[in-house]
Amino acid sequence: MENSIDDRRARKTKGLIKQALIQLLAEKDIKDISVSELSNLADINRGTFYLHYTDIYDLFGQIEGEVMSEFSLHIANYKENSQVMGMPILLDLFKYIKENAQFFKAILHSKETNFLSRIIEMSRPRGKAEFRQLYTKWKEEYFDYYYDFMAFGAMAMLRHWFEKGMPETPEYMAHLAGQMITNCIENLG
Repeated sequence: MENSIDDRRARKTKGLIKQALIQLLAEKDIKDISVSELSNLADINRGTFYLHYTDIYDLFGQIEGEVMSEFSLHIANYKENSQVMGMPILLDLFKYIKENAQFFKAILHSKETNFLSRIIEMSRPRGKAEFRQLYTKWKEEYFDYYYDFMAFGAMAMLRHWFEKGMPETPEYMAHLAGQMITNCIENLG
C-alpha cells in the first residue's frame, strides 16, 4: 500500500516538474533554464528535483523520449497497415499533437533539440519499395526530394498552425495535409 502511495507521489512530482519545464521552454532556451527557477515554478525544492533527474537536460531528454516513444507507436501501427501517409494516421497524429500542444510548441521554439528531425526520419519510408507501395507515380532518383518536400512542408504547416493559436481542428488540419500530399503525389513525374 505504501509503495503505491510513494509511486503516485513520485508521478505527481515528476508531472509538476515536466509541466514547469514545458512552461519555461515556451519562454526561453533550455540552456537559460536553471534548476532553481524550475523548482520554484514547480513548487518543489531542488533536492526533490535531483531525486528524479541529474539536470535540466536529463529531464528534457526523458520528456522527449516519452513523446518520441508514443509518436513512434502511432507511426509503427500505421506502417504495419501500409497507411503511412493516409488520412487515418494524419488525423491520429494531429490529435496527438493537439493533446500535447504545450510540449510541441516548446519543441518548435527550442533551438537545442533535433526532435522534429528524428520524427521526420522515423516516418520516412524505409527504402524505395515502401515508397513505391504508397505512391506509384514517382521517379526513383528523386525519392529523397519527394519525401523531404512533403515532410518539411508538413512541419511548416504545423508551425503555422501553432503560431495562429491552433484555431482549426485536428480533423481539418489532417484533411488539409492529406489534400496537399495527395495533390503533390498526383502531380509527380
